[in-house]
Amino acid sequence: MQRVIPLLATMSATTVVALMMVAMATVPVFAGGGDDEENDNESANGGATRNGQIVFRRYFNAEHTKGALFVMNPYGSHIRQITHPPMGWRDDVPAWSPDGKRITFERFKSDTSTSRVMVANPDTGRTHAVVPCTVERCVYASDPEFSPDGRSIAYARSFGPPKPHDPPEWKLHSAIFIVELDGSDPHQVTTIPKRHKGQLATDTSDPAFSPNGKMLTFVRTNFQKENDRFAVFVQPIGSPEDAQRITPWKLGCQDHPEYSPDGKLILFRCLPKGEEGPSNLYWVHPDGTGLHALTHAPADKQCLGSSFSPSFHKGEGWITAGRTGGYGKEGNADVFRILIEDGKVVRSVNLTRSASWDSAPDWGTHPPVG
Repeated sequence: MQRVIPLLATMSATTVVALMMVAMATVPVFAGGGDDEENDNESANGGATRNGQIVFRRYFNAEHTKGALFVMNPYGSHIRQITHPPMGWRDDVPAWSPDGKRITFERFKSDTSTSRVMVANPDTGRTHAVVPCTVERCVYASDPEFSPDGRSIAYARSFGPPKPHDPPEWKLHSAIFIVELDGSDPHQVTTIPKRHKGQLATDTSDPAFSPNGKMLTFVRTNFQKENDRFAVFVQPIGSPEDAQRITPWKLGCQDHPEYSPDGKLILFRCLPKGEEGPSNLYWVHPDGTGLHALTHAPADKQCLGSSFSPSFHKGEGWITAGRTGGYGKEGNADVFRILIEDGKVVRSVNLTRSASWDSAPDWGTHPPVG
């Protein structure tokens, strides 16, 4: 039998070293801090991990009455469903816990009669209700968000009309509450502003904590008989009287504002011409300065929820957002990964390519698992 002699064995030591140096020089190097999450989120054999994954909602029908939560790695790999709501309910608006071990979300009745705040284990799929919304005058419990220490959840609690003789067009009004993970000690942390002439009600929703846990941002809606108004607010925790509006009413800013990891920016979307007009991503400093449009999409490319990546720093890095005009049927939405540099979009990556409606992504900021 002929013996095969390894190639390296026939070479001189000098030749071997030279070849090794050439091979090292040809290994690709990717500049920029935005790609760090990919290395953090793929195991050595290419399997999925939990570090910095993206959770999002997927609607299964055109009416958006059926939906569940899915998770994936930051480059769109290893997509898997983690919640299975019972018949007549849909799961929506997910948010990671700081340690990556839990996801809070709202479970909404398909007939829109009520909702509740839930927590899920992304590994086992087990869920439990934190706020079942069975207390007096609680119609909806929605828009949950973990505190930075992971010990409590902020959410919006909506109430029915306060007086029996209120007109039928009276809107629900709501405030932000904070509750412990076991459902204990729910307490209101924002005010319910008095309604003015021609105003049906005021809704306060979409809370999010600053990274240090001292501030809260949220969306306030002034319901009008025509042209409801939206704006983003901030306030110190425990000082509801000090709430400050940081976006103009005319811009219609809304949809789950989120602090950047360093706490210097708040990200959200604005609809200055209403639901039928263009919907783009904006950010602003917590003091209301530096309001800036990140995207400039036409009306047929609506942005739908957004979130910073864990490594976003000094105004640059990756964010994720839902956006219509993706794959599947016309008008459906997908989740995208967007690179921001110098306040501009320099790259956009389509992460999901489904025939369904994928949106409301939340990018986990938790430390590595294990």
